[in-house]
Amino acid sequence: MFRRHTLLTLTALAASVAACRDAAPWGKPGWCPPTPPQRIVAGSVFAAEVLLELVPRGRIAAVHELAAMPEYSLVADAVADLPRVGPEPEQLLQARPDLVVIDAFTRAETQALLDAAGVPIVRMAAASSFDDIATNIRRLGELVHAGTAAERLVATMHARRGELAARGEQLARWRLCGLDGALHSYGRGSLFDAVVTTAGAHNLMAENGGFAFRRLDVEEVLGWRPDALVLSGTSGGAAQDKDWLLQHPGLRLLPCVARDRLLFVPPALLATTSHHLVDAVDFVQQALLAWGHP
Repeated sequence: MFRRHTLLTLTALAASVAACRDAAPWGKPGWCPPTPPQRIVAGSVFAAEVLLELVPRGRIAAVHELAAMPEYSLVADAVADLPRVGPEPEQLLQARPDLVVIDAFTRAETQALLDAAGVPIVRMAAASSFDDIATNIRRLGELVHAGTAAERLVATMHARRGELAARGEQLARWRLCGLDGALHSYGRGSLFDAVVTTAGAHNLMAENGGFAFRRLDVEEVLGWRPDALVLSGTSGGAAQDKDWLLQHPGLRLLPCVARDRLLFVPPALLATTSHHLVDAVDFVQQALLAWGHP
């Protein structure tokens, strides 16, 4: 009852405020708090993964509940002792934030309601490349008055990315295809493509004209004859991770399936949108190097 009343109150407040004033200042490009925020809410996994590198823990008032789940977050253990909040506006407000950082997929009404409540809330842009990740890290650094730390983090990410790209020159023969249980795959303009190409391999979805995300037909996958499939799952591929693949009548015909060239990447590593994406590159490279050649 309290939650419903709070949400209705916030909705009414959002409507009334929006009708009588301009957009909140933090909605304008380049806005930064005049003083360093001291009660920051990491309203996304990206924000949690990066804020831990930029500011003292005492300045993080709470993290999104997904940031504490190992299947979604690479810092689940690191944030275990921090307060957690859900995605609803009233849950975010309970942390008494002076800055909330959200991602491109947070509901627009959440931002509108926090705007109306006078809470600075900033949305990070969707990332499709390492350069986009760098831009988001720098932007977050500006917001929390930690620009120097953000630049160091970006420099470290780019340096490691360069080292991995150089090591990947010997993997140029590998042709990979990412898949999930519904045969969705990621092509050009996706972070998956950035991982595969930085690792030194070829992303078949991108090379066959596929853009960021779409569902494939099994005939397409069979025709491409990938050297390996990249899948989300436990390292080594637990039985439950392989079940859907081995039971699929078409995919069983792939030579890479018969040869067990199945590269299972931990879900949080495959899905990260932060500087940790270089760890995904390293993970893919290590597996391909261990296999030797297609």
